[in-house]
Amino acid sequence: MIFLSEQEILNKIAQRALFTATIDGGAFTLKIDKYVPAMSAAIHNGSALRSELIANCLLNKNQRYYEEDPHTGSFIADQAITLIAHDSRYEYDLNRNTDDCVYETAWGVDVWRQPLSSEAIAKSKAKHAQFYRIVAAIVEALQADFGECIVYDNHSYNYKRHERQDLPVLNLGTTSVKSNRWRPVIDTWLSTLQAMNVDGIEVTAAENDIFFGKGYLAAFCHGNYDGVLVLATEAKKVFMDELTGEADSIVLPSLQKAYNESITQHTQAYLKKFHG
Repeated sequence: MIFLSEQEILNKIAQRALFTATIDGGAFTLKIDKYVPAMSAAIHNGSALRSELIANCLLNKNQRYYEEDPHTGSFIADQAITLIAHDSRYEYDLNRNTDDCVYETAWGVDVWRQPLSSEAIAKSKAKHAQFYRIVAAIVEALQADFGECIVYDNHSYNYKRHERQDLPVLNLGTTSVKSNRWRPVIDTWLSTLQAMNVDGIEVTAAENDIFFGKGYLAAFCHGNYDGVLVLATEAKKVFMDELTGEADSIVLPSLQKAYNESITQHTQAYLKKFHG
């Protein structure tokens, strides 16, 4: 594993270098195998928590794991540009803005035995801000090279706590998309999701059903860049037991393969149709 400083990563992006590197401190890994107008992110994939925070956390690792998005990094692993977070959302939530990214309570449950110090909060917020400086550098480079780009923003969700029995296996949230010009790209992605074949389950996909794409990665990109489309996609945790954390030995590997193939297929269609 290669570790690089933020500035070293920024320099490599500016030079359009091909590389795989983890940021100093281990918060995330960026892979760029080829510069294409599509980046895939798994911002809740990680479960790492700073050592000084663990003893103060009221939730054990299994309890934190329940609200994290395990395996989502593997759903995008084959893509040309991937940004995979390793830190737990309980340290700082990358799908909230920097000011609100550190939990006091989460899903109605207190997180900390003692309130976090201002120093601890500042350290978490600094890591959050650093992540978004890297996001900005990537999408600005892709916009400069191609005029626009897609960000596949990949998550998972717990479903057993909901009364509905017909929740979609895949949910695409698009309410923060500002321009109708992206509609053909959105429709193609939704169709690609609906056509996905996964062993052991029947795949259903819907738009703005249970989630609406209102997270901060989408808000950051849509708010700052007219040429960036974020496809915020939630996978129902049918690939694991959400209560125990045990992966499904049939569904998970099939979904990993199908999801990667679906992104590749959609990206190729986007390149062909919209970039000649």
